[in-house]
Amino acid sequence: MKKIFAMLVVVISFFLGCKETIVEYGLPKEEINDSMHGDIIGKVTQKNSGGVVVVSQVSPIDSAAISTADGSFEFHDLRIGNYDLTVKADNYRYYVLNNVQVQGGGVTYVGELDLSTVPELVSSVYPEDKSEVVYDWRYGRITISILFAHPMDRASVENAFSTDPPSTGIFYWGDYTTAPMSTMYAAPNDARFEEGATITTFSKITSMTYQMSRVNSFVDTNYTVTLSTDAKDTSGNHLRFPLVFSFRTVQSYVTVYGIQTNPVNGDIDIDPISNSSITLTFPRRMDPVSTEAALQLNPALNHAVLWPSGNVMNIWAGGPLPSDTTITVQINGSAKDKDGVPLNETFSFWFRTAAFNLRSTSPVNAQLYVPTTSAIYLYFNNYVDKTAVQSAFSIAPSASGTIDYARDYYGVAYLDQTVFTPSSQLQANTKYTVTLSTAAKDINGVNMKSSYQFAFVTRP
Repeated sequence: MKKIFAMLVVVISFFLGCKETIVEYGLPKEEINDSMHGDIIGKVTQKNSGGVVVVSQVSPIDSAAISTADGSFEFHDLRIGNYDLTVKADNYRYYVLNNVQVQGGGVTYVGELDLSTVPELVSSVYPEDKSEVVYDWRYGRITISILFAHPMDRASVENAFSTDPPSTGIFYWGDYTTAPMSTMYAAPNDARFEEGATITTFSKITSMTYQMSRVNSFVDTNYTVTLSTDAKDTSGNHLRFPLVFSFRTVQSYVTVYGIQTNPVNGDIDIDPISNSSITLTFPRRMDPVSTEAALQLNPALNHAVLWPSGNVMNIWAGGPLPSDTTITVQINGSAKDKDGVPLNETFSFWFRTAAFNLRSTSPVNAQLYVPTTSAIYLYFNNYVDKTAVQSAFSIAPSASGTIDYARDYYGVAYLDQTVFTPSSQLQANTKYTVTLSTAAKDINGVNMKSSYQFAFVTRP
């Protein structure tokens, strides 16, 4: 601007016959800036963006192209004051830097500006671009969320939305999530949604969550999400360029050697029945043949191995685990994943099962008004040896009867429950004491560590 002004002064002076000359603009470049002028320089990370930088004070003053060599830009001979910089490039969000101060005779460096590939109508997305998402395909769905800067036209957004690999799913408006959906049910379990409620307008809704169908939700997969320029806000403003971001799904929260187990390493008092299947969850999909060959159990159990999914191994012990026993599970380094990569390290963990004992009884200890026709039930924490329980059982005053497994309506035996059925009615208004000695054993031959005793009183 100053050079143009100088040329005008020279031309006017020539026609007026004035011999006055302008000296300032004839100085070398480094000497042009005086106490009233300064420079702005900077860089843009995306040097091949093909964009321009506009400098403004209320209205644009000048523009400079971004160098394709190093992404630099520069403005010279700006009068002192504050300026706004706007970086404009196709397929990049406009970058605005306000109140850049220019000082007399100085150079203001604004640093390296990193342009965003998120359009102006979009505030944030989940998952973040090039991020990793932990996802277990068995129990949920992949979710994708977009938070907009303005209320959006729902139909245009849904029509402009796509994924690669292609997927089907459902859109939930007014919802923004930051994790995969972890339930098998379709609708969000949210108190804000009431059954029978009908939402008729979304004129101010700025968030959207897409829940992918389970058939399209995969682990170890790269997904690319695209929202084309067909998407528009409720005022009719379209995206200036497409929104494109990608993410990858992985199987485990833990590191490559962080194998998850159930029971957990070092756990004690593990219930032998509910934990009769030992589970290992690997961070990678494993080769079943090499992994099973690398498995060692101590003590050795008559077991079978099942694979409910590629990275989950269940060790079925053929029934309840032995009571009061320390069990060690080891996978040596020869186990390989699906790509043939070995663990190269031995993984080992241990746990101890609970001692064989009674969970509860019926009648319960100190119960009153027990019917004289009642049978006596013993509920154990493991499958029991019925014969051993019979020899360990006693009742005082003495009552004759038989001991068998408790059974359901169809006659199927509960192997962790026994029932004493008296041959005749118990005496009325009498205290009975039941004792179970340490001769009682579980199905694996483990004895009770201490005897158990309880008492009840029959009704008058």
